[in-house]
Amino acid sequence: MTSPATWTIGTDAPSRICQHLQQQAQNGVKFFCFDYFDTLAVREIEPEFTKQLATRLHSLLLGSKLPPEQLYALRQQIERELSAASTASGGELEFYMEPFAHAYRLQLLKQFGDIPVLNDANSFAELILRIETTVEKAVQRPCVEAVQVLSWLRQYGLRTILVSDFYLPGRCFTEMLANLGLSGQFERIYVSADHGLAKSSGRLYEKICADLGCQPDELLMIGDNSHSDVAKAQEKGLRCLHLLNPAQKAFYHQWDPAQLDAPGWVRQRFDTAAATSGLFKETGTSLWLFTWKLLYSLLQQQAQDVFFFSKEGEFLKILFDQMQADLFGRPVVRSHYLLVSRKAAFLASLKPLDEEDFSRLFYFYRNISPRDFLLSLNIEEALAADLCQQAGIDFQARLPDLPNQPAFRQLLACDAFRDLYEHRRSQQRRNFLAYLTSFGVDYERDGLTIVDVGWKGSIQDNIWHILGGKVKMQGYYAGFLDAAVKQPGNGKQGLLFDNTSPLPYFNVYNNNRSLFEMMLGASHGSADGYFTDEEFIWLPDNHRREIRQRIQTADGELMVMALDMPEERALFEAKIKPLQMQMLAESKRLNAAFLRLGWVLPRLEWFARRHARMVFLPTRQEIEFFESLYHLENFGVFEYTDFRTEANLSLKERWHNFVAMRKNPAMLEMGTWPPIILRRLGLNFYRHINGWRRHWREFGQK
Repeated sequence: MTSPATWTIGTDAPSRICQHLQQQAQNGVKFFCFDYFDTLAVREIEPEFTKQLATRLHSLLLGSKLPPEQLYALRQQIERELSAASTASGGELEFYMEPFAHAYRLQLLKQFGDIPVLNDANSFAELILRIETTVEKAVQRPCVEAVQVLSWLRQYGLRTILVSDFYLPGRCFTEMLANLGLSGQFERIYVSADHGLAKSSGRLYEKICADLGCQPDELLMIGDNSHSDVAKAQEKGLRCLHLLNPAQKAFYHQWDPAQLDAPGWVRQRFDTAAATSGLFKETGTSLWLFTWKLLYSLLQQQAQDVFFFSKEGEFLKILFDQMQADLFGRPVVRSHYLLVSRKAAFLASLKPLDEEDFSRLFYFYRNISPRDFLLSLNIEEALAADLCQQAGIDFQARLPDLPNQPAFRQLLACDAFRDLYEHRRSQQRRNFLAYLTSFGVDYERDGLTIVDVGWKGSIQDNIWHILGGKVKMQGYYAGFLDAAVKQPGNGKQGLLFDNTSPLPYFNVYNNNRSLFEMMLGASHGSADGYFTDEEFIWLPDNHRREIRQRIQTADGELMVMALDMPEERALFEAKIKPLQMQMLAESKRLNAAFLRLGWVLPRLEWFARRHARMVFLPTRQEIEFFESLYHLENFGVFEYTDFRTEANLSLKERWHNFVAMRKNPAMLEMGTWPPIILRRLGLNFYRHINGWRRHWREFGQK
């Protein structure tokens, strides 16, 4: 057997290899066969460690019931058993992913019993396949010289085939090739997992020749494996080009998995992935941390479904779905977008009028007008004005302590209001339940897990009351501020900040809550009720609602409504959406870095320092951008809120404000972003001092 030609990466120029292959084509080679691993693609980690990375994800899927090390040991055992069984039956000394996944599941069922992720054999097998493919894609990069040669062959119309011994099927290789930018570069893909035949035995070469109707010496095999790609290929009559990559071999030999956990390396990876320019560029990093904490919490909870509340949940769901796709290759927790708002769900959550005290409204909004009260019940403005006229009260006048005013008692005694209240309350409750049921989630059995930006969980409370307090609910929020009586079975948790739990850096993430709300703007207006066709016809003409969804229910079509607010839509398209697209691109980079690091995070201080930069030490451009934003208050009070600071104060007024602020620093802790308060007080110069003081209190001199 003659010695094969060799190609040493880093030494032999691709142009010389192309000349050699051109000569082979002139001498009768019709098909050029490329190996995949360590030929076209090399890994950034030692090859076997990709399996250990995958088992880390398996551990998460199982709610961390078994550590990754034990799962990896179980995996090795099953692989050996399957390979031995294959050989004993006359097959290859290999295992393949589909039978592995089924054997793996059976072993896990013996240990853990009924876990949701293990319920369906085919679904579990596909999930394991997706994870393996996703991990491979994350750690692979192209061998540049090999790709150059492949491109040259294709450019000159020469026929190319991919041939690999591997446990993943060919459809996974199609994805991996696309990930390297090599889609459409091969006429055919042959993988041992698809045929039960391997290069290592030579039988896969025999099949290729039979399929192509060619002689073995009309094929030239290019690969790095001296046994499978060279010796066995030559034994079967193929020509060969033995690829050598000494630098990559040395890298694998020296690679140490401990470096993945090294704090400096982790921080460097995340620094590279994080956004480095743009307004409020650190927002995406904070939202990424929230998304990871959410996904981790749901997996520990073994949740199968999660509902994102509109409007802020629209982009949060996008980030969540992207993270699942990037880490697992497919959803492992089904996500749903629920069009709901405080106003849309409030009336349906109330008791019959004679039993209701409206405390959940008046706890936060007491000095309001009859108009504000009726609009909070989602009664249209024209109809609300008519009710006040019938009750003999002023529609617009804002009254102190409204629930104890005679005007309020008059309204409650008005027959027209009483009739409309009971009719709309039962209607909206019935319709909301039909809408919730349309998602196909058995929430009565499994409970209801929800996600929103925060802060007190009022919408969650409304839904909990609609469901009669009989359905267990768990809410996850970017931030949670407890301000109400706790209810058993109605849990709430802030993932970035929470004044009921000892999360670090509360003062950092809580400093500008409005920033979260504005950056999470949605493409549509606030949810505004649920109506059938017949009910919708009878609504007043000036209600400003649009139909966002049409839902087919057992009782006919149900329309889910949202406010049609051109001003908000224009703001979103012009200012918020471009920032969200930047944050989405950043989240993909962070997901990839996280995956390559084996699910290791930088210290939480890294995230907090990034967030602190933009809330404590914002640029002038960021403050001016924030001042240009506005949103509609749509419950309790109904007005546009903006952040403009058009203060033209005299020097005396500014000095007076400075003295008052120094005497009472709590003036800067009223919920509005301190730089905005300071600009309104005419004290813009002080924001730098205040910001650095806040920064020092959180992080010291580090």
